[in-house]
Formats: sequence, C-alpha cells, structure tokens
Amino acid sequence: MTNLDECVITVPIVGGIFGVGRLATRLTALADTQQIGPWHIGHWIDFKHTAIRIQFGSVADRERARETWTGAAK
Repeated sequence: MTNLDECVITVPIVGGIFGVGRLATRLTALADTQQIGPWHIGHWIDFKHTAIRIQFGSVADRERARETWTGAAK
C-alpha cells in the first residue's frame, strides 16, 4: 500500500492559473498515454498562486511526472 503523503508534491507555478493550465495539459498527456496513473490537483499553497499541490497514485507516477514538468510551469 502506498503512503499518500509520499505521493503528494508541491509544484512551483509561474503565471498562476495559466501556468497550472500548462502543467495540467502535460500531466493529462502523460495519463492519456498511460505513462502515469490518475492524478488530482490540490490546493494552492498561498493566495498569490505561486505553487500548487498535486497528488499521484504512486511514488513512481510522482517521479515520472516530475521528470516531465521541468519548464511546464514557466
């Protein structure tokens, strides 16, 4: 069984809602091609929308997604 806390990561976002949209597009593409399992967007960590939490189904999915989003939020 996977510890859910290990599957959550905080992602820095540049551009607020537009930056998170780019990130979501990339994560959805990974899920659609079955490179990662389902993921769920979490809450912004602050009112300035500088980072958001994302939950993955496994640590492996989290790490695969992390490899992909370098630059996604820029």
